[in-house]
Amino acid sequence: MIKKINTFVILLFTITLFAIENPKTNIKLDKHYKIENTFSGDLSNENSFHLIFTKNKKSKKFDVFTYIFDGTSVTELKPIESKKKLSVVSFHKKNNTLSLLLSYKNKGKKFLKEYTVDTTNNEIIASEAMNHEDFVASFREKNRSVLIYKTDETLVFKNFTSLQTVKTATYTFSKKDDYIKEYFEDESVEAVKTDEFVANGAIGTLRSYLKGDDIFFTKENQKKNTTALLKLSLNSERIEGNNIKIFTNKNNKKRFKKHTSYYNNDHLFLLGLNKKTGTIRIFDTNTSKELSSITIDSSIKEYIKADSKFSGIEKFLKKAGKNRFNPTITVNKTTTENLKVRIDYVDKDYNYHYNWWWHHHQFMMWQNHMQMQQINFSRPGGFGPSQPSELPFYLAKEQKQKRFFEIIIDSNGLLNNEANFETTFKDIDKKKHIDNLENKKKIKHKSSCFLDNSFRYIGYNKRQKIFFFKTETLK
Repeated sequence: MIKKINTFVILLFTITLFAIENPKTNIKLDKHYKIENTFSGDLSNENSFHLIFTKNKKSKKFDVFTYIFDGTSVTELKPIESKKKLSVVSFHKKNNTLSLLLSYKNKGKKFLKEYTVDTTNNEIIASEAMNHEDFVASFREKNRSVLIYKTDETLVFKNFTSLQTVKTATYTFSKKDDYIKEYFEDESVEAVKTDEFVANGAIGTLRSYLKGDDIFFTKENQKKNTTALLKLSLNSERIEGNNIKIFTNKNNKKRFKKHTSYYNNDHLFLLGLNKKTGTIRIFDTNTSKELSSITIDSSIKEYIKADSKFSGIEKFLKKAGKNRFNPTITVNKTTTENLKVRIDYVDKDYNYHYNWWWHHHQFMMWQNHMQMQQINFSRPGGFGPSQPSELPFYLAKEQKQKRFFEIIIDSNGLLNNEANFETTFKDIDKKKHIDNLENKKKIKHKSSCFLDNSFRYIGYNKRQKIFFFKTETLK
């Protein structure tokens, strides 16, 4: 009798255990595959794709398994095989074809390949290997990726616009007194993604914004309260020099303690802050004409929208002016063709990189590795960040409570007390979803992405030894 009871309990436990995940969204790999990591990305409004990077112990090759998830069921595509370990640099799509830009090392040198995956007929085409040395930054839009490289002699922009087609634009530095070379000297480039809601922009000295076939670079000078704007066009193989425009934000020639900026659609927003006051100056970058100037003090209280915990302009300025914080300003278009301007401040060690939301799992892996090696991490200097394939993106440290405030301005840069604050791109609390996923300690090899209305992720259930796919509705 006791044996029957024990058998029943074990059977019940087994049934319950394996009922945890939906069988339609479960994947189990053969034992000879060593799991390296995973990657998730948005494919469309309804579909996401998920990669599992493995080491094939039998063939000694590296296999990348590709899956399409529609929120209900999983479709497995043909795996990618490689002699070298691959890492994702960027991805984009056109119609039913997904393009993956994957990097690898061979004999100490870095290379890049574009793998085009046809999700309809399950066909994979790999490009020839491309040089991937001196990679510094990238932009990813839905239908293209733009990669930036810099050597001592050139700036190179690789524009992956269509399948297996790369348009290259190059600026060659002059041998003497090249102002563009000086502009980039000893600076890392932070690429700001503007085709999504931007909560906090970059705070690095040198920032970049992609608009069509043009890239706009902004370089901050805190001491002089200036922003130097450089525009480079990518519509020809040879890039010609472009004059650098200097925009100044001073209050009656009085220097602000904090200075930053944000570029948006041919307009430059300059933010200057002291502990008691601040100013937003808005410039037309085509004409260099100042459109308007907004004073940040108690006089704009009626225009402010903020979280219930917002303690008022006076306290905000006092806190934002502290040495441990950096101010940020971002601009997002509203559904009524106005602009929502967000003023915030972040910790000094905050580092903007929109890719972090895709690669948060890599940060956790890297963090564990550092703890094991007992190595202290310091941010690299020189031009350009380390490659995403080699170093995970920095964790954006944020205070839990919201401390920003927002105002609405019209197309002329004037304050508007419109009640509608809804933006074209949704303001999603991505950190909340990421944190909830990271708190699931029993799940390994996690990666995630955001679709228009859902949060998708893949994870490995250690007990069941299966991968499972999940979707959560965004509210």
